[in-house]
Amino acid sequence: MSISEQLNPSVALSWHQSGRATVWIGTPDRSVNILNAEMLQGLELALNDIEAAGARASHVLIRSTKEGCFFAGADVPAIAQVATKEEARDVLEFGQALFARIEALEVPTIALIQGTCLGGGLELALACDHRLVVDQPNTKLGLPEIKLGLIPGWGGTQRLPQIVGLQQALTMILTGRTLTVAKALQHGLADAVLGVKTWEEDLPEALDRFLLKQGPSEQSRKRLGWKEWLLERTPVGRNLVFSTAARKLGSRGKHYPALEAAIAVIMQGSKSGWDAFGEERDAFAELLFTDTARSLLGLFLARDEARKSATWLSSASLKPTPVRSVAIVGAGAMGSGIGALAATRGYQVVFKEVDDRAANQGRTRVRAIFDEMLEKKRVTQTELDFCWDRTEFVSDWESIVQCDLAIEAVLEVESVKKEVLEMLDQCLPAESTIATNTSSLCVTRLATATQRRTQVAGLHFFNPVNRMDLVEIVQTESTSSETIARAFQFVKSLGKTPIVTSDKPGFLVNRVLFPYLDEAMRMLLEGYDGEVIDRQMREFGMPMGPLELMDHVGLDIAHHVAQSQMELHPQAIASLDLLKDMVDRGWLGKKSGKGFYNYEGRQSFNDQIPIEFRTPKLGLEFKPDGLSKITRRLVYPILNEAVHCLDEQVVCAGWMVDLGLVLGIGFAPHLGGPLQCIDRIGAEVVLHNLQELQQHYGERFQPADGIHRAVRQRSLLNRHFGILPNPSKAEQLPGTQAWESQDEHRLTQS
Repeated sequence: MSISEQLNPSVALSWHQSGRATVWIGTPDRSVNILNAEMLQGLELALNDIEAAGARASHVLIRSTKEGCFFAGADVPAIAQVATKEEARDVLEFGQALFARIEALEVPTIALIQGTCLGGGLELALACDHRLVVDQPNTKLGLPEIKLGLIPGWGGTQRLPQIVGLQQALTMILTGRTLTVAKALQHGLADAVLGVKTWEEDLPEALDRFLLKQGPSEQSRKRLGWKEWLLERTPVGRNLVFSTAARKLGSRGKHYPALEAAIAVIMQGSKSGWDAFGEERDAFAELLFTDTARSLLGLFLARDEARKSATWLSSASLKPTPVRSVAIVGAGAMGSGIGALAATRGYQVVFKEVDDRAANQGRTRVRAIFDEMLEKKRVTQTELDFCWDRTEFVSDWESIVQCDLAIEAVLEVESVKKEVLEMLDQCLPAESTIATNTSSLCVTRLATATQRRTQVAGLHFFNPVNRMDLVEIVQTESTSSETIARAFQFVKSLGKTPIVTSDKPGFLVNRVLFPYLDEAMRMLLEGYDGEVIDRQMREFGMPMGPLELMDHVGLDIAHHVAQSQMELHPQAIASLDLLKDMVDRGWLGKKSGKGFYNYEGRQSFNDQIPIEFRTPKLGLEFKPDGLSKITRRLVYPILNEAVHCLDEQVVCAGWMVDLGLVLGIGFAPHLGGPLQCIDRIGAEVVLHNLQELQQHYGERFQPADGIHRAVRQRSLLNRHFGILPNPSKAEQLPGTQAWESQDEHRLTQS
């Protein structure tokens, strides 16, 4: 028997006759729990009642009313709206004091974690004495603040090392990676694991086990072996751990100051008598107003905006017919990845191949994908069995006649794709949608193979499908709003971020990517060292250099993209010829063992590529922009083409350009995207330097109209989700600024 009281819309408190106080958390009208103003106020009210109850309370259990989410983290839009460092410190001090009260309770406190437990939610759980975790694939524990250019600010930098050990805490905080249930148990973050099917039944017994322990209100901590003890409990060992962590940062610390700040704050916490919680507050407040944090916060907000149907659809009330079954024509690398993901999200999936042999090869690819998911505990064996029940591999067209959506993922050859679309048009029901996974071909021309042009769109997934977050939804002039709505809902259901683009050559990502890759090949042919080119672009902030990137994508695919871009960039004939020569030699990149690099044995640059040595241009007079001679020639084509895309309305807002290129090509996230990069350098500087490059290297560097316009009007190119130097004030939190937002925002891994 229990008595329950709703303290505010987000928090309720119930008392069991045994003396257990259960704090129920549930952010109203959202699918996840958020640590916002209302939630913090509710937790404060619950603590007031528990503290006032005194001996009446035997133990405290904190749990969620939402299945699949303990806490998704703090309210990111509210963080972005904090206007001053003083306000930031007030917010942090309030949260730290609240969690310190939980930690100081004289009765055992237990966090019951089912599903997501991230950011401030994990910091709350760390303040509890114990953490019980439900064993299901979507249960993840982590502190991903570093991905926003920040550090944990509610005690996480201090409590996590005490519980999981210094080395593991540094790894979690510096990478922002989450732990699965098994890893959380292994590292001492979880004290016990409850079976997903019977966890409600097992809960009372699990609680009793904790309460029977001697000193149950003391924090559970990982037991250290003698090597770990030497490293983490002695001054010399700790210094070695911190110096090793700092050394591993390499050049990343230059772009991401939160990395060095996290190490410094954790190091201070290892010293006795130091106010490390104050150091944590100060570091967070300083980081919040760095350019890196403002850029990463802007990208986070843009990603949330992209996942709202109202962003892309003129009618918010448009309700597309739901997709239940999907046909995937072509079970190669892309098709198998798309179909496998769809099966894990509950869709019936039929893989169509040219013959039984190809269908069996597709089955093998999908099995490998499923096996990897099982190995990494992204699905359970039971869920995997259901996935297999939902998939079928066929070689006949009749087996797909009832599918709601068909995605062709065959060769990037227009005639082949048209033939497939024509067959799909003939065999699918009249109401079904057809999508092409082309990366470079004109969707409008492909759609002419059908009699349902309003129901044809592009769905450009990126490889590898399981890792790349972006999907370009390509809308032709004939594509209906209903088709876009259906495509949007499908993409979102897969957990991907959609960007709707117009049907222009290369769409958004490949349109901007090609001039960058072309310039890299031109520089290589001029005699620049290919390894230096790649290294300098990695140092700029790209995940890999342009030549490495082409090797990973495949030089045959790069050649197809280059051919599709010749209409826009006819001067790129030398790069096209180079790619054709390499493909003709069988040098397809990493998948063939040779491309710009040799991959057999130790990786080395391919010295058989024909190089034309030329004298570098001299006498160029650039205004300071923070770039080297090499990176300037490679970065400016990206910046310029990004503005061309905005000028030509490939997408309709600057933030869409920036988000798409950060997610699609990994454009240096700390800069927030190409348009934010121009805003940061200054449009006048970029214009001058482009004109200097144009004069010496040719018309490909002719500045886009939008850059001239930004200079004339003294305006920013990314106005919607750019750097936020003067955030507006929001509603009041007790003693500080607001933490509230009307939209659903999650502090998760990006």
